[in-house]
Order: sequence, then structure tokens, then C-alpha cells
Amino acid sequence: MSDYYHDDPVEYYSDDPVEEKKSGRFASKFITTAVLIFGSVFYFQGTIAGNITLNSRSAIEFGQSVNVTAACSGATSLTVTPKSSFTNAAGGSGTYYLSSVLVSNIPASCNGEDFSLSFYDSATGSSALPIFSNLFGENKNVATVFNNNGYFLQGFQGSGTDVSGASGAFTVTFKTPVALSTNAMKVTLQSTEHKDWAEASIALSSNNINEFTCALLSSSGMKCWGRGGEGMLGDGASVQRNSPVNVSGLTSGVTSIAAGGLHSCALLNTGVVQCWGYNGNGQLGDNTLLARSTPVNVTGLSSRVAAIDAGDADTCALLTTGEVRCWGRNYYGSLGNGTVNTDSAVPVAVSGISNAVAITSGGLHNCAILSTGAIKCWGPASEDLGTGSTGSNSYTPTDVLYINNAVAISAGNEHTCAVLSTGAVKCWGTNAYGQLGDGTTNSSSTPVNVSNFTNAVAISAGPYHTCVLLSTGAVQCWGYGPDGQIGDGSGVNKLSPTAVSGLTSGVRAIGTGFYHSCAVLSTGAAKCWGKNNQGQLGNNSTIDSLVPVSVTGIP
Repeated sequence: MSDYYHDDPVEYYSDDPVEEKKSGRFASKFITTAVLIFGSVFYFQGTIAGNITLNSRSAIEFGQSVNVTAACSGATSLTVTPKSSFTNAAGGSGTYYLSSVLVSNIPASCNGEDFSLSFYDSATGSSALPIFSNLFGENKNVATVFNNNGYFLQGFQGSGTDVSGASGAFTVTFKTPVALSTNAMKVTLQSTEHKDWAEASIALSSNNINEFTCALLSSSGMKCWGRGGEGMLGDGASVQRNSPVNVSGLTSGVTSIAAGGLHSCALLNTGVVQCWGYNGNGQLGDNTLLARSTPVNVTGLSSRVAAIDAGDADTCALLTTGEVRCWGRNYYGSLGNGTVNTDSAVPVAVSGISNAVAITSGGLHNCAILSTGAIKCWGPASEDLGTGSTGSNSYTPTDVLYINNAVAISAGNEHTCAVLSTGAVKCWGTNAYGQLGDGTTNSSSTPVNVSNFTNAVAISAGPYHTCVLLSTGAVQCWGYGPDGQIGDGSGVNKLSPTAVSGLTSGVRAIGTGFYHSCAVLSTGAAKCWGKNNQGQLGNNSTIDSLVPVSVTGIP
């Protein structure tokens, strides 16, 4: 790979001087920004000193080698027009790719704002070019980054981008860049008022006696429903709810959720983790064993948290450093810190992992995907560790065999499944009910292929059944089915993937519990199916359903 660099001198002329207001609500905020845009064979660098005004939120536009100082008031639009174009050179057959953007030297005065990036094929163009595709193949022409007090996060509708950065600099990487047929000649970087938002998701309890469900809404609020006896719904009560209720204090600001056997957790956009529910093994992480009916902060997480998951009686967090922390029950090494049967009410470091990019917590075991695409698991001895052995427990992470390109993972009670970069799915572990999806009931201590998937994007493993989300937005499930959790209307076990009735498109997230399953649609609505004796389907009834039913009040 070679780099292309273009350093044509560019001059900027302005015959429309802009006056800056220096007081009141129109006070100016200056930003000096260096931008590097990396394509397949592309290098670009420019510097802008410009005003980003928080109330008028006018865009800064820049092109090849622009070097401009400008200011604007809250009432005047700032436009810096490039005098030459830039290109990342052909990515093949006359197409062009913009794969990542680095923005640096952002002052603290811009904390709390969103940054929106768009690309255009002409200096005066008003129609933004598609930049990247999300997981479902939808082209997006705006990449948004949230400046959360100097720490940068994926912004509004950011699925399909990776965002990293702190201390005044961020990088946006497009997972699937759109192939363009023209050079990009203008980029706009615009400061906008932050819009609280999250990727909608759904989390289901793994407990066979106490079933409940929680949903993360696109508004970044959280609701739960179902069995609430140990306070796991988080609404301050310990009663059953047959339809969704707000989690106390979490009507906004949530970025990720998890549901364990008898407890729930949420990751906030501040990087803080909160948990609630049963705490007999320390799974709430607040250094007590007291049950909580409303969220409490997890203590001892010294670095920011990127992701969370909850097992039957333990919880794990992925840090932005790539390290993993776990707390709660340590049954035969579940916490992964080299000890056995010693519970911890505060997070402890999982041994030997410094480059994790995803985590999952099962009934008794936990796993992590590494930046290399490899997988490591730890916990009690059984087929679910994927090591080829069932004879010894693993008190520290051990390698899963034959996988080096995993992109998503989910752990059930005694089985685990992963989505590969090819869109294929592999599962391993116990298979008494067909939960491995390979058409048999033969357990396997090493990964086996599930069907012939080539377009899987997400996976969810319940205790004894599994569901997959495809890039088409369709859902298929397999494994234990007598309570209707497969969703095809039959109420029987399925040894291979089976289409869920009515969910052939439009699904954005999936979750599996002990006896029920759920999905979040692109409309923001949620549907659940399976057992409903404790109101876990959320449709204001306790009647089981063999096919998906709508959850009341979502969105």
C-alpha cells in the first residue's frame, strides 16, 4: 500500500469579514483542527483555526491544504471553501473509499457537543455523499461523534462506525466504507447540540424461576418488566410488572444494558456502571451483599468502561484499555483471576487479557473476543469453553480452538456461539436440545458450523436455545422450543435454524432468556415470544405465545 500526498498551496480570500461577539450567549468558541483522512491509498492533512458556535452551529468546511483562521458570531454562518480537491485515489474500478478520519486539537470548550462529519463531491455541493454502511447495509452520509467531556463516543445513529479518542482528538473508522465513483472535494465538520441516543438493545434474564426483560431504547432510556421479586426491574419495588416500567434514574444517558439471573446492569454515557437486584454473591459490585431495588454504582472501575454483560450470578465489564474486570460468584473460576470459589463484591482483573474488543457472560462461564479475532473463555469444565477438553476447569482465560476472526459472541448456560467476519456462525458446548444448530444433539468441545450462514450480524445464546440476526433484518432460532421460545408457532425443539414468524426483516437487536426471546425493530418497537407466566413478554398479560407479540409501550 502506498500513500498519496498532495500539497498544492491554497490561499483563502474573504471579502466578507465576520465580527465576533465576545459576551453573552453568543460567546465564541475557537477550535484548531488537524484532520487526517485515511483511505486505501490516501493521505490528507490540513489545519483550520475556526469558530464553532454552539448556538448557531454553523459548519466548518475544508479541503486540500486549507489553512484558515476565521471567526463567527452566533448569528453568522461560517464557511471556509477549499480551493482544490482531494482524493484518496481509486480503490478499484474507478471507485474511492474514505475509511477513517482523525480530528485533533479540539479544545475543552467544545465538551458536551456532537461533531458531525459529511463529505461532498464538489466545493459547492449541498448533497452529502454516502460514507459508510451500517450492519444492515443501509448507506449513511453523516458520521456523528459525541464529545463526552473530552472522551469521544459513537454518536447518533453511529452503527457502522468505530470511534476512539480522548484529550482533544478522535478517530472515526468506517467499518464498511461506501465505494464512491467520484473524488471527495469538500468535508464539513459541524458542532451540534448533543442528542442523547443509543443503539436499541434488549436483555433477558437467564434464570429459570425468575424471568424478566429489559430494553434499551433509542432515546437512551431503560425499561424493564417481568418478575421483580429481588428488585431486578430497578423501579424501586419488588413486584411483578406485566408491562414495561422505567428503571429509576435511567430515563436517559444509558449506552448498554445487561440482565443476569437475578440482577440487571447499565452502562452510562459517563462510563459509569450501575447494577441492581439480588446481590448474594456480590454481583452488583458495590462492595456489599445487599439486594438493591434501584441502581447503585459499581465501585473500583478505575478505567472507563466500553461494554458490560451479566451472567447468572456474576458481571463483567470491558474497559476501554482492552482489559476485562469481573465480579460476583466465582464458581470454579468464573471471574478469571486465577482463584476458585472465592466470590468478589468488587471488580477484579481477568488474568492475561489486554486487547479484548467484546465480552459475554454465560450461566457459569465468560468469554472475550480479542482484537486479533481470537476468543478466550474461562470458568467451569464443560464443552462450553471450546478448548477441546471437558476434563478441567479454567481459572484463567484459555483459547477457543479454530476461530481467529470472531466479531460477535454470546454465551448460554453450557454452550457458546460466535459470529465470524464472514457472516458465518459457529457454536460449541452442550447440545441436548439442538442449541448448537448443527442438525444434531451431539455435544461438541470445539466449534461446529451452524447451517450455512453468510450474513449473520448478531447472536444471542439463551440457556438452551439460540437466535441469530441476519443482515436482512430477519431472525432465526433453534434449540429448546416447548415454551415457544423458537417463535415459529410449533412449540417443539429445533435442531437447525428456523425462521421466527413475522420477523423476516426490520429487526435491529435480539435477546434470549431461559424460556422466552425478544427482538427490537427498526421502528423502535419490541416483540417477544415464549413463556409469559411472569409477564416477561411485556404485553400486559401472562399468556404464553408461540409467536412474537408486541411489547406494550415501546417505543
